Amino acid sequence: MMSWLAAIRVENTKLYRSYVFIGILAFFLFVTVIRAGESDWTVYLQNVVFMFSSVFGIIGFGAVVSWTFGREYSDRTFKDLLALPVSRGTIVMAKSAVAASCCFILALITFGFAIMTGFIAGMQGFSTVEVKHYLIQLLIAVCLHVVLCGPVAFIASASRGYLMPIGFAFTTLMVALIAGSTPLGAYLPWSIPALQLAGSSISAFPLNAVSYMIPVIAGTAGLAATWAWWRSADHK
Repeated sequence: MMSWLAAIRVENTKLYRSYVFIGILAFFLFVTVIRAGESDWTVYLQNVVFMFSSVFGIIGFGAVVSWTFGREYSDRTFKDLLALPVSRGTIVMAKSAVAASCCFILALITFGFAIMTGFIAGMQGFSTVEVKHYLIQLLIAVCLHVVLCGPVAFIASASRGYLMPIGFAFTTLMVALIAGSTPLGAYLPWSIPALQLAGSSISAFPLNAVSYMIPVIAGTAGLAATWAWWRSADHK
């Protein structure tokens, strides 16, 4: 337990002292400001949450996970990390926990900033009921995308860097945008968060119980593959 907490503290220090957290947050806030002047509270909050259901969730969170698992190679600290008296499973779980918490923090800061921006912009029709509704939808979308980062962590580890996992994230975004509006979207992991948001009102292709299991299966498989790869990383 102590080694796991120590590993989390180390990973926290690495992430929050890097340019990654500030850079991604700045991008999220910039896009949020751009969307502020275009409509009322309902449409504005829906647009913000939709961004987390799609681009922010896939690319933004993917970048966080890619950096968390891939930086050890670019910084040439991978072999030193494996030599530490900490189990490799502990390292993987610590990295996963820190990356997941970072994604939630990014989402909550952006949502709070969106509300503040809406008041500054003088939007009409503010409702606490709608804020609670879209906050819940935001948390659901973040949970789904955090789970779906499992394959990204594996690709970052196996490819020993950032390029392939970022490319994978962009590819899945394109696939989600193309296939998400078709019946196939309800069974495509990266389309499901956006369809979940649409399903909270009206959706042409509503989700079913199997749809919610698909991200869990894909994410669990990715995390298990990451753990297995790190177990034999010094033989790769």
